Amino acid sequence: MAKLCIADPPYLGRSVRWYGAGGCGNGRGRGQADNHPDAVKWDNPETHNQLVADLQRDYDGWAIAMSVHSLSTYLDVVETDSRNGIRVCVWHKPSAVTSGSRITNHWEPVLIKVPADRRGWNSGAARVSDVMSCPPLRSNFVGAKPTNWTLWVLDLLGYQSTDTVDDLFKGSGAVSRAVENYSDRLF
Repeated sequence: MAKLCIADPPYLGRSVRWYGAGGCGNGRGRGQADNHPDAVKWDNPETHNQLVADLQRDYDGWAIAMSVHSLSTYLDVVETDSRNGIRVCVWHKPSAVTSGSRITNHWEPVLIKVPADRRGWNSGAARVSDVMSCPPLRSNFVGAKPTNWTLWVLDLLGYQSTDTVDDLFKGSGAVSRAVENYSDRLF
């Protein structure tokens, strides 16, 4: 039994835009995911560093969704290494919506810490690619993850039916629903 966590926090530098008062439409405007008065704290790198420290302390395995622009912030506080089970995985989004940038962004990093007993060849955990390709969820809730994303993350973590999984940022509820559906497949 392992204690696992999936964290999909407001992305660094985008928190007020998608979740804070003063974002699009002054707190509940068109395109805004939700309104959280404390969203602005997630635009501070230290908040993301503290998230890593909390996950390291409280969980056997975890995953953090992030934008490519915040990857360096996370890599400043963790070392990716097969011995400690931490690695960067890639969610390829073939149909990503273009932004105001000239270079379109078709991928997002997912930082994974695999529980110690599920890292090696002889752990019994299924082999899974560190790259997954699926389109983003078409939703009115910006940042909602598709079911396939959550199933892939659970596979990366070596999820077993006896594990617990915390969804730290419930948002649209898509991750929690996918975890329930995955659990149903195991029984």
